[in-house]
Amino acid sequence: MASPSIHRIERLNYAIAIIAVVIGLVVTQNRPIVLGLMLGAGLTCLNFYALRRLVVKWTAEAASGKGGNASLLMLPKMVGLMGAVAVAVLFLPIDVIAFAIGYSIFILSIVIETAFSAFRVTPGTQDPTQDPTSEHDHG
Repeated sequence: MASPSIHRIERLNYAIAIIAVVIGLVVTQNRPIVLGLMLGAGLTCLNFYALRRLVVKWTAEAASGKGGNASLLMLPKMVGLMGAVAVAVLFLPIDVIAFAIGYSIFILSIVIETAFSAFRVTPGTQDPTQDPTSEHDHG
């Protein structure tokens, strides 16, 4: 089972990808730009999904003491991803800069989730800057 943070990053990936494509469609109405955003965002979402599945499988195998083959699947996944990027950039009628922007969405997703996680207060924890025994707090 993947951590809730990984699932939030993946959902953010999907949401930001949709927003980026819609903005590209509304603002530019330029087919190569929209296709580049769509393809870049789609590849990064697909890559993150596959990576999450492989890492969950890999860690589950390691935790159970089994020597599985999930780690061996990382290389073919990466080669497939690089091949898909090469085919897209070399042979498809897309804007390469828009493709790079769409493909970089996962970085934004990770940054947003990290920032929210840093400021999230979970039940049972308190603000470390507040001392509950402080004599200056007479409320």
